[in-house]
Amino acid sequence: MSSLEERVQRLEDERAILDRLYAYCYSLDYGHREEWLDCWTEDGMLAWPHETFTGRDDIARAFDGHSHAPEAFHKHVVVEPRVRVNGDEATAESYFSRLNDSPEGPVVRSFGRYLDVLARCDDGAWRIRERRLDRESLIPGAPVT
Repeated sequence: MSSLEERVQRLEDERAILDRLYAYCYSLDYGHREEWLDCWTEDGMLAWPHETFTGRDDIARAFDGHSHAPEAFHKHVVVEPRVRVNGDEATAESYFSRLNDSPEGPVVRSFGRYLDVLARCDDGAWRIRERRLDRESLIPGAPVT
C-alpha cells in the first residue's frame, strides 16, 4: 500500500489536473488569453478536427481565431474526466460538450472526448502537453471551428 504522503500527493495532482482541464474551458469561453495559454507546455500540441497547432505561439493562434464572450456565448463543458497520474506525467480522458446560444435558446453544438497528456512542469504546475479533440457529433450545418 502507498504511504499516506504518496496518496495525498496523488489526490493533489489529480485536483490540479482537473483545475487545468476546467481552466481550458472557462478561459477559452470568456477570452482569458493568458490563462488559456498557461494551460499549455511550451511544446504543447492541440489537435482540433480541422487543424493542429504545435507550440505555444501556434496555440495562441488557435485562441485568437476562436470566438469569446460577450461577442459569442458558448460553454465548453468537461464531463466525467478520468485522470491517471504516473509520476510527472498524466493522461486524462474526458467527455465534452459545447453548448451554444441561439435565437431558439441553448443548443448542443457538438460533443465527444478530449484525450489529454499532461506534464508536471519545472514550476510544479500541471500543463497540457497534448490535447486531441475526438468530436463524435456536430450539429448539422455548424462551422467546423
